[in-house]
Amino acid sequence: MLKDLFDVARLRHKNPLRWRGLLPLKRLLPDERGNIALIVAAAFPLIIGAAGLAVDGTEWVVQKRAAQAAADSAAMAGVYGLIAGQGMEESVNRSVMKSGAIPDNASIQALQGPPGREDDPFAVKVHIDTAAHMTFSSMFLSKRPVISAEATATVVKNGQFCAFALDTVSDEAGIVLRPNTDARLDCGVTTNSASRQAVAWEGSSTLKALALRAYGSFADITGIKKSGMRANAVKQDDPLEGTDPPLVPNTGCPNITVNPGEEEVAFDAGCYGNMTLNGNVRLRDGEYILNRGNFTVGPRAHLACDACTIFLTSETAETDPGSIGKVKISSEATVKLSAMRQGPNSGILFYQNRNAARDLAGDENRIGGDGMSKLSGLMYFPSQTIYVDGNMNPDVSCTRFVARRLVFAGRVYIGKSCDDLDKVTFAATEVRLVS
Repeated sequence: MLKDLFDVARLRHKNPLRWRGLLPLKRLLPDERGNIALIVAAAFPLIIGAAGLAVDGTEWVVQKRAAQAAADSAAMAGVYGLIAGQGMEESVNRSVMKSGAIPDNASIQALQGPPGREDDPFAVKVHIDTAAHMTFSSMFLSKRPVISAEATATVVKNGQFCAFALDTVSDEAGIVLRPNTDARLDCGVTTNSASRQAVAWEGSSTLKALALRAYGSFADITGIKKSGMRANAVKQDDPLEGTDPPLVPNTGCPNITVNPGEEEVAFDAGCYGNMTLNGNVRLRDGEYILNRGNFTVGPRAHLACDACTIFLTSETAETDPGSIGKVKISSEATVKLSAMRQGPNSGILFYQNRNAARDLAGDENRIGGDGMSKLSGLMYFPSQTIYVDGNMNPDVSCTRFVARRLVFAGRVYIGKSCDDLDKVTFAATEVRLVS
């Protein structure tokens, strides 16, 4: 730079006329404003292009997500359509239209039993192709790019469910909460009731479950708290449908009565008629068959069993459903019963023959106990109602229920995981997206 200044000074000294001719250029030498304008002019197309591509990229992501959500919902709707005996394609198209994210000219393909799931009658695959709306790129493209979305859904077994209400009566709730009930389940609960109010409650009762599924719907949900509800779900099968109680032996099945005040009485496993227990009783480990008898535990009873399975059945069950007995456990009794942990009936505490006659309100099977009581195992009453009486706070956290209907009263807490009860904590049938 010093050399340049020296050359200019020398030129000015030697040739003043030439120097005066260069004066306009001299004045421009320190002016750099034009450089910035040139740089901005050169970069402006790049800036506009980058901004346009950013806008297009955002639009692409939003439209892709909307198309995928529509495909997911349509695939599941197609499965529900097959289950309900409705048209699969009609259900898919109705779902896509309802989404509002796919234009009318989009290509929608629905396939039942797609490749890889040819033997699955409920598998539905939906493929959607729709033209993308690109604000910037559309100025340079002769044809709009296509966004594709694909989803497959089918019926699967899923989750951990500990309470099943199997009755499908359309005008009756499958799960009922009596006044001031607080039912909390750290596992799933389902009802096959087709009623508009599949879960009913009285007073200020509440139900909170890990998951709540209903074949019907929930017209009023004020009593349901954070339960992962799903209405119009798949109807559940009886998880023990393929099982039967043992045959009644021909060795005789005596009635037993234990009154208050007697010393502790112990009974061996075997066949009995009515068991009326209102004193101190221990049932030794094993299977108990009640032929044409009720299992009744009175308010002054102290009953214990470490590993029992109690069957309520009848030698004339098929021809005389009314001969099959019930369970009645007083809420004032102290009851400590645990199911067997080994063998084919592992995890089952009570098992009632499914031929049992339908019970009436007020004559349900009652499961109760006082605050020192604990019942662990499955209560299986597929043809009758189970009334869970939690007013005296019995511990039913490790109890599982399969019944025609379920009635909860008082405080009822059911836990998710219990030792050796995995066999009687069942997955529920659900419509799910699959890969």
